[in-house]
Amino acid sequence: MRVKKMSVLAVVVAAAGLSLTACNSSDGSSASANTSASASASSSTTAGTSTGGQGSTSGSSSGSTGSTGSKKGSGSTAQAQSSASGSRCKADHLTLSATASGTKDEIVVNMKNTGSSKCSMHGFPGVQLVGPDGLGDNGPDAARADATASTVTVGPGEETRFLLHYSPDTSGSGKTYTRLLVTPPNETVGEIVNLNGVTITVAAASGTVPDVVVDPVGYHVGSGK
Repeated sequence: MRVKKMSVLAVVVAAAGLSLTACNSSDGSSASANTSASASASSSTTAGTSTGGQGSTSGSSSGSTGSTGSKKGSGSTAQAQSSASGSRCKADHLTLSATASGTKDEIVVNMKNTGSSKCSMHGFPGVQLVGPDGLGDNGPDAARADATASTVTVGPGEETRFLLHYSPDTSGSGKTYTRLLVTPPNETVGEIVNLNGVTITVAAASGTVPDVVVDPVGYHVGSGK
């Protein structure tokens, strides 16, 4: 009987030892699993940070591209503006005519674009009085008025104008002119314009006040340019 009791006790102790070993083994597996999960999470976080950095660099690169695009756009705008104003107007592509403006001692000169494309002018035309006998019978050059010039763009078939002012001779010894030699602004070749019955009689230049004064191109009248 005593032997049997000892055997039972030994069995109980052995079973308890096996149970404890199993528990320890289970705890070790859990710790290992937790460590593995933690490492995996850390790896995932690192990868996310690296990817985010690449995304940020890519964004900066896109910004640079956008900046370059903006510069190209500015160049395109400048070219479009240059194209819109056209080339400079020349005498060969202009038909000129002159009439009384309706104001005393003042003449309006019309400049019509007879070319196939638009052109532009900026500033004062050159104007010289010419007598009935031709270029050998020249009078004074017109002085420029105290006025601000603007750029005028004239399309095919359109026209712009300018005014010519003069002080008529009152001495009775002045000279009469019936034509004008008109040169477009910033050009060197001019065109003879008949005054169509209008005459300009001015005294010989004698002092500080000019007898003939020209305004810049761009005088507007009626529906013209």
